[in-house]
Amino acid sequence: MKLILIPDDLSNLDAYIDRGCEGIIIGLKDLSTNYEVELDIEQIKQLKEKYSNIEIFVAMNKNFFNEEMDIVEKSLVELDKININGILYYDLSIVYLKNKNKLNVDLVWNQTHMVTNYNTCNYYYDLGVKYGFLSTEITLEEINEIKQKTDMKLFAFAFGYPVMAHTRRSLLSNYFKNRDKEYDGSICHIYDNNNRFSLKEDKTGTTFLNDQIVNGSCLLTDSNVDYVVFSNDLIDEKKSLELVSLISEYKNTNNERIIGEIEDLIGDYTNFFFKKTIFMVKKNDK
Repeated sequence: MKLILIPDDLSNLDAYIDRGCEGIIIGLKDLSTNYEVELDIEQIKQLKEKYSNIEIFVAMNKNFFNEEMDIVEKSLVELDKININGILYYDLSIVYLKNKNKLNVDLVWNQTHMVTNYNTCNYYYDLGVKYGFLSTEITLEEINEIKQKTDMKLFAFAFGYPVMAHTRRSLLSNYFKNRDKEYDGSICHIYDNNNRFSLKEDKTGTTFLNDQIVNGSCLLTDSNVDYVVFSNDLIDEKKSLELVSLISEYKNTNNERIIGEIEDLIGDYTNFFFKKTIFMVKKNDK
């Protein structure tokens, strides 16, 4: 099991690596969404050369339009030359283009809330997709079942503020415009009963994040996923570095005391790890 960081910037990456971070996920500029760090091809090449001791995954996780396909294909070919560890994709054109160009770069199936079962994991694995990034809306039991029944290597979001939804619409800009104001780019919040959600907007649209930090320590203690993922977006850096140190210490020692220290640091919110999502179909509106 490896610890992978989704960084909010790269200025202190060395400190995270020193504390046990074994890889990072960053976005490809103009072709990704929901990543604070977005680099172009040349910058990714330089990053790979500088940090050859960690795994580097690059997200190309937008839905693409026809007019973008030439740059998407060109970018895939260029990334293939850099020897990165994998490309996260949402749009299925990525699978087609990899096979069309006979590229060696590995792919990570990353269709957010759709990565929920081993049958589809196996389907994409047979198409040459090596990795899957599991949905944040499935239980620990379901995660373990998928792991047992697929050869695909699995990522699971373990720590950080999880993305609940994303829309291409500029909701915050439109909201303020409707009130004759200008959106200043800051984080905004909405409430649903007692639940608070954070909203942020960039050129790709608007993202909704749960306002509670997920504590996925159960993935460390009771799962065998290949990668546990920590996003430090919106989390104080001192707390982020301490969390990485604790995760690494537990991985090395299996000392249960550390699980309690993680809870003391970030709380006990476990998202859907122990909460099944049940859909009920109404019959005759009853």
